[in-house]
Amino acid sequence: MLGGTEEQMYLLAKFLPKDQFEITIACSKSTALNEWCARLIGIGCNIVRLNVIHKHDPRHFLYLKKLLPQFDLLHLHLWNPASCRWALAAAREIPTIITEHDPFPLSDFKQWLKKILSTSVKKVIVCSEAAQKIVHENFEMFHNKIALIRNGIDVETWRERVQSTNRDEVRAKIFGAKQRDTIVLCVAELNERKGQRYLIEACAALRETHPHIKLILAGTGPARLHYEKLAQQLNADCLFLGRRNNVAELMASADIFVLPSIREAFGLVILEAAIAQVPVIASNTGGIRELIKDNETGRLVAPQDSQALSLALKDMIENSWDCRKFATAARQVVEEHFDAKKMAEETAALYDEVLNQITN
Repeated sequence: MLGGTEEQMYLLAKFLPKDQFEITIACSKSTALNEWCARLIGIGCNIVRLNVIHKHDPRHFLYLKKLLPQFDLLHLHLWNPASCRWALAAAREIPTIITEHDPFPLSDFKQWLKKILSTSVKKVIVCSEAAQKIVHENFEMFHNKIALIRNGIDVETWRERVQSTNRDEVRAKIFGAKQRDTIVLCVAELNERKGQRYLIEACAALRETHPHIKLILAGTGPARLHYEKLAQQLNADCLFLGRRNNVAELMASADIFVLPSIREAFGLVILEAAIAQVPVIASNTGGIRELIKDNETGRLVAPQDSQALSLALKDMIENSWDCRKFATAARQVVEEHFDAKKMAEETAALYDEVLNQITN
């Protein structure tokens, strides 16, 4: 499933100055990446598709070893801290920047291997202070190389999509909602670490006092069948939409957005909810707490606590004024600090810094 890492790569490619950088993206031939590659081609990127079966396929090394010498700089996006091993091995003589999108501690062997393969790494980008702390505590070889560049979204495009949404139509045709229903939306991979289990439990618990609460889960993942069974067992009014390409429209048509993650390095989807001006409830963990200030731009609750989540939902449903206030404040913060154009400008400056170090 494509997620936040791929979207950040796309936005970075979109907003990097084309008169300064020629961008080539290397990825596998997986059909799941076809649409993403087409989008990248549409904004002027070169695409190289590698004939590999999976992330451990050693042919990565052979293809990249042949490809990389023609480039001045390599930027690797690590969706977890053990990924891109073959690329790191092939890039021993190419100045490299990596982005740690979701860092966490590794086993002793993986830690040793990562250290051995990281000799060409000049800078390590992290997207939040929480991620910066994890990298600093677990990867000693990167101590003097960390650069904090926060993720962003395409604010202008998102604003346009939100404004053009027919809210009543989405609620009726996609959500199957009645006018009186309260729509609670979560957009995330259906994975245990995203914590949808606690959201299903929270919404089910509220149905006795708030019978019109309807939970919408958008996304695919390994926990879908488990969550479908759980929702049925608890008699939760829960709709599973699968993967969607119209997230802005879903956001603009919801009443409350919830991200109940157990672990979250950043929480990009929260920025998207903020631009749609839907009030947010999220777990008080990782990078999320840098996006949401409790009782100012949303509500934070303890992760893995369905009772706390249920209470926060109840409070938001019954206090619509707070909802509007939080949503307005959150949107202002995103527009000022989390635009993808700002992210690209800071990354371009880091590219220049590394390239200047090489030439001087």
